[in-house]
Amino acid sequence: MNVLVTGGAGFLGGYVMAALGRQGHEGFAYDVAPPGADTLAVSPDIGARFRAGQINDIARLVDVCRSEKIDAIIHTAGIVGLEVSLQQPVATYQTNVMGLVNVCEVARQLRMRRVVLVSSNAAYHKGSGSSLVESDPAFSIREGNPAGHYGTSKMAAEAIGLAYASFQELDFLSLRVTAIYGFGMRSPMYIKPMVENAVLRRPTRFATGGRMKRDYTHALDCADGIIAALLAPRWAAGEQRVINIASGRARTAAEVASIVRDAIPGADIEIGDALTPLEEQNVKMRASLDVTAAKRLLDWSPKWPLEAGISEYAETFRRNLIRS
Repeated sequence: MNVLVTGGAGFLGGYVMAALGRQGHEGFAYDVAPPGADTLAVSPDIGARFRAGQINDIARLVDVCRSEKIDAIIHTAGIVGLEVSLQQPVATYQTNVMGLVNVCEVARQLRMRRVVLVSSNAAYHKGSGSSLVESDPAFSIREGNPAGHYGTSKMAAEAIGLAYASFQELDFLSLRVTAIYGFGMRSPMYIKPMVENAVLRRPTRFATGGRMKRDYTHALDCADGIIAALLAPRWAAGEQRVINIASGRARTAAEVASIVRDAIPGADIEIGDALTPLEEQNVKMRASLDVTAAKRLLDWSPKWPLEAGISEYAETFRRNLIRS
C-alpha cells in the first residue's frame, strides 16, 4: 500500500514512516520542512520519500497523492499544545481544522482506502471516571476545553471526519493519543530534559510540575497503533471510529523523575510539587486513557511500560550521541 504521512518528517511521523517500512508498505512524508537528524536516525530512508508541501495547500496535496498513487493517508500534521494554541488561535484552527478538511476532501475525491487522524486526549472535555473512555464528553455548554484552542481544534477535526464517514463514505478513524515520548521528541513534557540531561550528566531543575500527570505513551507503541488502524478491515457501519491509543496508566512528573533516577545512575533531578496556574488548568484533562476499544477493534495493546520506555529512550539517545 502507498501511504501519505502528513507531518511525516516530524517526531511521530518518523516513527510511523519506519513502521510502514517494516510492514512492507511505501510511505511518503508530506511536510513543510525536510527531516532533521533525529528523524533520519529513526527512519533512515525518509529523505528519499520526503515530499514538501503545506497542509493547507489542497492543490499540492492532490498532486502528490496522484503522482505517488496514494491509497491511504495518516494525518499527523498539526499545531500541538495548549500554550501555542493560546498564542496562535487562528493558525491553530487553520492548520488543525482546515488541514483535516483538506485531507478528507482529497481522500474522498481520489477514493482512498482510509484516513487515519492522529487526534489527542485533548479532545476530551472531562472524564466520567478514573480513566478517559471514548464516550466521555468532548464538549460542554458551560466552559471551554481545558486544552484551549488545541483541544477544541482536535474535537472539531474529529467531528468533521465523522461527518465525512457518515455522509460521504470516507473510511475515517481517529486515534486519541497522549504524551508521546521517545528519542527525537520535541515537546519537553518534563521527560525529555530529565532523560537527556541525565545521559549528558547535567542537572535538571523544575520549580513546579511534580503533580502534573500524563499517560506517557512510547512512540513505538503509538506508531504500531496507527499502523494497526491503517490496516484494519473496512469499518462496519455503526462501529465507533474514535479510539484511544495510550499506555493506559497516567504517571506524575515526580514519578517520571524517580524512574529516570533508577534507569540512569547519577541522574540529578529536582522538581517542585506545586503547579503553575496554566498547569492547574491543563491537569484537568490529564488522566489514564482506557484502551479496551483498541484491544477489541484493532487487536492492539501497549508493549512499552514507562520503565522500559525510558531505558530505551536513554539508550537510543546515548547511541546517537556517539554516532554524531
